[in-house]
Parts: sequence; structure tokens; C-alpha cells
Amino acid sequence: MNYGMKTIRCIAIVILLSTLLTGCWGTREIEHMIYVNTLGVDYVKDKVVVYIQMVNFGGIAKKEPGQSQQQKTFVGKGEGDAFDTAIFNLYASSPQRIVWSNIKTVVFTEDALKHGLIDQVLDVWDRYYEYRYTVWAMATKEPLEQVLNTSSTSELSAIYSQLNSPMRSYEQSSVIAPLYMYKLIWKWKEKGETVHLPYLEIIGGWTDNKKPSPNISMAGVCFLDHQKFRSCLPTQDILGLRWLEKKTIRTSLVIKGEKKIKAMMVMNQIKSSIRPRLVNGKPVFDFKVSMQATLPQLSASFHRQQLEMQAAKEIKSQIMDTYLTGLEKDIDVYGLLAKLYRSMPKEWQELSNKGQLKLDPGSIGIITVKVNLISGGISKMR
Repeated sequence: MNYGMKTIRCIAIVILLSTLLTGCWGTREIEHMIYVNTLGVDYVKDKVVVYIQMVNFGGIAKKEPGQSQQQKTFVGKGEGDAFDTAIFNLYASSPQRIVWSNIKTVVFTEDALKHGLIDQVLDVWDRYYEYRYTVWAMATKEPLEQVLNTSSTSELSAIYSQLNSPMRSYEQSSVIAPLYMYKLIWKWKEKGETVHLPYLEIIGGWTDNKKPSPNISMAGVCFLDHQKFRSCLPTQDILGLRWLEKKTIRTSLVIKGEKKIKAMMVMNQIKSSIRPRLVNGKPVFDFKVSMQATLPQLSASFHRQQLEMQAAKEIKSQIMDTYLTGLEKDIDVYGLLAKLYRSMPKEWQELSNKGQLKLDPGSIGIITVKVNLISGGISKMR
């Protein structure tokens, strides 16, 4: 009896081990699959056009001293009557299985935004298990194929460019805040919210062995609200956004004189709030901003308090100029109506029913800015 039980146990163990081993037989090796790094979405001649930029793993691995490896960028293209159709047409031309789980960024062209392709992309994004919500969302006015084929500098992989790792440069100079896909989704669907979709452009200024080496840079913001595309504004028209952006880490401010720059200040620890109130039945919004500042450049002798006051005046001006520029394009750049909706929902509903939720230049109330200059240029300050 004992001999029979031992035999049965041995057979069971062999069967179990065989089952575990068969789990590896159907696996695919990493070099036999295409890993998408960036997805581009365009709209051309009544067709949805998608591009994928593939990962070059050789550019990520460490190399031995003295070894050099030229970075290669591979881009695939597919088109169709809809976003999902274009993806399946792309599958048909792919030499290997396409894997979406490593995707870093989704880039929309301005034409794609104007023709409402965000809805199609988000619908597919919610349904396919390989897509993740922690990818960057961006836009561009440049031809998508050129953007995805722009080579990285210093033989770095495309994974480390502003296209796929925007926070690295944003931490050093916070002007245009990167946007995650999950944040785009909830702002796209939330009442009164304004989506700040950063857009890219290809710029010069870099060289590789004295040869021009174009690079990718944040150039502005495309604004969307009520699930519609509004407009794209360049960086110089929206400098006020950074003072109200919660993610702002470190940004510079130039104090100009009549003929030259008086001082250049670096701002950090920025805190801001926007509070709505009703004045004669109309919504008015008060802004409060505070920050610390250092002074890496100073061309003349100034009193510390004078510098702080000039900086606060310039920041107030940027906040107001950005707001007015947005009004001209029918854009609620600071998402003021969303803040009214969250803080005063009853009043928001009443004003909405009466059609009185329009913003105007008088919708901005008191702007309070406090700058605390803590160090830098001590020999030229009093």
C-alpha cells in the first residue's frame, strides 16, 4: 500500500513539473517584438494617420569605454477611416508583433485635435489592456514623421528626449508643464475644466561634430475645453501660467530696464491659489501667489525691497496679460469656471441656467503677489 502511494505521489510531481515547464515554451524573445516608444496621431485628407516610434534597446544599455553606437530611429505608419482601423492597418505591415505596454508618449497634431480625434483615442485607450494612463500627452504643429525621426543628442536614446522624458528639463526650467494622459482624460470630461496640452516644435541651436543637429523643445500650449479644441498659444503669450501651475519647480524672471536687463531672478517654492466670489451677481476671481527668489544676475545696485516689488509687479502683469490673451481666443486659460463649479456649485448652476458664465476683463479681482528674495548678489544689494 505504501509502495502504491509513493508511486502515485511521484507521478503527480512529474506531471506538475511538466505543466510548469510548458509555460515557457510559448514565450517570445524580446528581439522578436516591436516595442512602441511614441504614438503619433494625425488627420490628413479625411484619413486618420498613426505613426509609431520603436525603441532601440541598444541605445539604452551601457557600453564599454571607447565603444560608440549610432542611435537609430524606426518609425512605422498606418492609416484608416478611424483610429482603431489605422492601428489594425499598421499591424498588417508590421514585421513582428507590436507591443504597447512600454509606450511613453502620445502626440496629436493640430489637425487631429481640430477633427476631434481625442475622443476616438480615449475610447480605444479605455478598452485595450496594454495601454496605460501614465503616458505623456502632447501636441505639435510640425509634421509628425519629422518629430518622431528627430535624432537625440549625445548618442542618448530617444527615451531621454523632451518627447519621452519632459520632466528632466522641466525640473530645471519650469515654463510649460508636461501633462499625463490620466489628467488629460479627467480634465477633458470635467465641467468647466481647461486642458493645457503642451505642444512641441523642432528647433536648431545644437550641432553634432559641427553639423546641425535639430532637437525637440516645448513651444507652447494647446487649449481644449468642453471637449473641443480652442487654440494653441506660444510660450511668450502664456508666461502667466507658470505662476498658477502646481507643478512649477524652478523658473526664471527677467527684470527689464529701459535699455538693458536690470536683473534676472530664479523663482522656486511657488504657492498659488484662486478663490472665486460673487460681486453684483457676477463671478470674480482673486489670485494669491507667493514664492522665494535667488539672484544669479544683477547689473546695478538695488535695494532688496525694491527688487521684490519690481518682481511682483512683473508677475502680476504676466498673469493678467495671459488671461487677456486667452479671452481674445475664447479660452479660459486658468480654468476659472471649473474652480467656481467646485467651490460654489449652487451658484455655478444658477449662473449657468441664466447664461451668465461668460468671463470678461473684469472677472479678475485682486492679484496678490509676494516675492521673498533670500540670497544672491549681496554685494550689490542694500
